[in-house]
Amino acid sequence: MDVVITARDLVLNKTHFIKPWKAEYKDWELWRAVLCSSSAPTYMPVVDGRYVDGGVGSYANPCYLAAYEAQFCLEWPLEETTLISIGTGRYPGGLKPHQADGFNALDWIVPIIDTFASDACVQQVRLVHTLFGELDFRRFEMDLPYPITMDDAASIPALTDLGEELGHKILHDQVDEEAYADAGRAR
Repeated sequence: MDVVITARDLVLNKTHFIKPWKAEYKDWELWRAVLCSSSAPTYMPVVDGRYVDGGVGSYANPCYLAAYEAQFCLEWPLEETTLISIGTGRYPGGLKPHQADGFNALDWIVPIIDTFASDACVQQVRLVHTLFGELDFRRFEMDLPYPITMDDAASIPALTDLGEELGHKILHDQVDEEAYADAGRAR
């Protein structure tokens, strides 16, 4: 099976790239790897006392990892390979002018985490565009109208509408132009 699942190991302070063909992961059940990879801190419990979402850290968008695996591990010809990357939503807003004036250390936690996560995502897209030019790479993303937290059940109707809009974009191959502009090249 050609699959790579990421999970962050809090004990070893590293990201695991769980591949069923690697000896160190031969005893991992698929359900366990998926559970570890989707355990979002503060929303879901840590798995086995050590594993959380593989998106914690610099692999929030695993498109670079997928491109690397396709070329260097699976040895797929890039000109015959399509990589589809689907984002989870991007809130284009940020802090208001002077909002950070006088922030204390705790006030900085959310803006810093948001910055690291969004920058890591953009970085992965740029790396794929830069290093895997022959790859048919398609990034699909939605701009959110307002910040939506993972536990906001009241936003389910809005998320359903956004999902339908994203599905329309995918069906009509309307890639995320901002990702391509950030990468410094047109599609």
